[in-house]
Amino acid sequence: MRRSGWLSLAFGALVGTLVIILLATVVTAPSNALRTDCVRLVTSSSTEKGDLIRELAERYNNTGRTFDGGRCAKVEAYKKTSGATLDLIADGWNDIDEGQPEPQVWLPSSSLWLDLLRQRGKGGLIENGPKTSLATSPMVIAMPKPMATAMGWPHKTIGWNDVLQMNQKGGWASTDAANAQWGNFTLGKDNPRRSTSGLAATIATYFAATGGDYGKIGTADAVRFVRGIEASVAYYSDDSVAFLKTLYEEDRKKPTPYISAMAMQEQMVYLYNHGAPTGDPKQLKAKPELLNRPLVAVHPSEGTMLIDHPFLTTAKASPEQHAAAKDFYDFLRETEQQERFRDLGFRDPEGRGNPKLAEGAHTAETGDSRLIELPTGEQIQKMLDGWEYTQRRGRILLVLDLSGSMSEPFDKNRKDKPYSESRINLLKPAIRTQLDYLHPEDEVGLWTFSTNGPEEKMPIGKVKDVRGPMIDLVENLRPDGETALYRSVVEANAKMRREFDPNVINAVVVLTDGENTAAGTTKEQMLQDVDAERLDNSVRIFTMAYGAQADSGVLDEIAQKSKARSYKAVDPQGITKMFVNVFSNF
Repeated sequence: MRRSGWLSLAFGALVGTLVIILLATVVTAPSNALRTDCVRLVTSSSTEKGDLIRELAERYNNTGRTFDGGRCAKVEAYKKTSGATLDLIADGWNDIDEGQPEPQVWLPSSSLWLDLLRQRGKGGLIENGPKTSLATSPMVIAMPKPMATAMGWPHKTIGWNDVLQMNQKGGWASTDAANAQWGNFTLGKDNPRRSTSGLAATIATYFAATGGDYGKIGTADAVRFVRGIEASVAYYSDDSVAFLKTLYEEDRKKPTPYISAMAMQEQMVYLYNHGAPTGDPKQLKAKPELLNRPLVAVHPSEGTMLIDHPFLTTAKASPEQHAAAKDFYDFLRETEQQERFRDLGFRDPEGRGNPKLAEGAHTAETGDSRLIELPTGEQIQKMLDGWEYTQRRGRILLVLDLSGSMSEPFDKNRKDKPYSESRINLLKPAIRTQLDYLHPEDEVGLWTFSTNGPEEKMPIGKVKDVRGPMIDLVENLRPDGETALYRSVVEANAKMRREFDPNVINAVVVLTDGENTAAGTTKEQMLQDVDAERLDNSVRIFTMAYGAQADSGVLDEIAQKSKARSYKAVDPQGITKMFVNVFSNF
């Protein structure tokens, strides 16, 4: 072999060895995820950025990053709606809530939740410090593009007054006879007590109603305006992701838009148009999806709120956790992580967007939208109290499984309470609580079902009139027989369709601890009967899977077909929470 060839081989071998060494160095770099001496830091994020925070927490844990002379932190990331987390923090977090531990870092969508915590006299539970923000996103009215165009977009500005006028003039037919197929203007809105989008929309509506003078919140004109907006709400969700998921799935199935508009963050419009309606970064497409009806982020003409996504440390955090929280915050504000926020449609902490966001969400690139003056915590509380009377009323048929299995222990394999108690007895206090949760002017009725299908126990009436008698009925329920789930769902849906009231939220709430065991109605027949073609003329069927034996797959399908939501309680501690989540829709 010639010397030059030998040198080439030797050089190649040397380079290969160096590459192996370098790769080994990269692979074996210190990882906080593998260390046992790191400070444990638990975060709870709002749902729309929860998956992103989890991704960035994993990135942080794998950097080998240290602070304070060599200390390390291991971040555990969880997600929950901002309002639900507020309640847990204010109540002392005495329930781990299905495995989610108490956080030392709270990442709500908006600082407004901190204002409400202070309004409750619990502001001391959060560490005082300078205002911090990870990203921003304006609250917008998200509309399917054909509907926005029918209202004059992009040449005409659209606001809450336009929404009010639309239904007062007779719905979509008022824009063009060809649009009559869209029916009434239906608005998707989150419960403002649980969701930032819902809270921001409520504030923006009151701002529009009062011309920005929050001292007029309780005036007759303001109440009339807000009630007019709320009259168009299809139903209240605890998380706008549910609306987006269903809208996305229906985009390719049906020619009629599932809903007219939704109040949400601009960032979620971007995610929807890029194939990630649930906010999961793994679903994100580099370019906008070829949707039949992409969403348009309409900034209300009266003004909008800039959601500020703060980074809050709890007062219970130890000194070590405070230091770890500061390091994690510094990490999230670094350029590489901030670019990841931009990838998912957020604006920067100062409210600036970019061309990619403007194209993907059909929105303004700059932060030049008119920003409304933020109310005080006291004023927000007045709005929420007022919303209890301006919100759209519900007409609800509660359908309870009363088959023999409801008399069995919640968990046959456990002898300790509450798992050893019967399912029906565990259910009764939750029903009592939720009757208190409904507004006195809401309407509710009670059916039960077993072998022979449904049986009416209490006709639908106003809560203020039927609450007492219904509680007495529930206390005396005695389970027996088989589970005629399919037949009962069909008959309940048929009743509510026959008695449909366009001025209220028409809904069925079905709870079962098992699966259909009765002959007659098939699953296919049932799903066909409950299929909702348009949100303003069909009945929402909310389903509750009670215990591990419930057929949650079928219940999910029922809720999906009727354009509602499904919920689960897999342990006794989750029963009341399940009812709270369900009844927050009304």
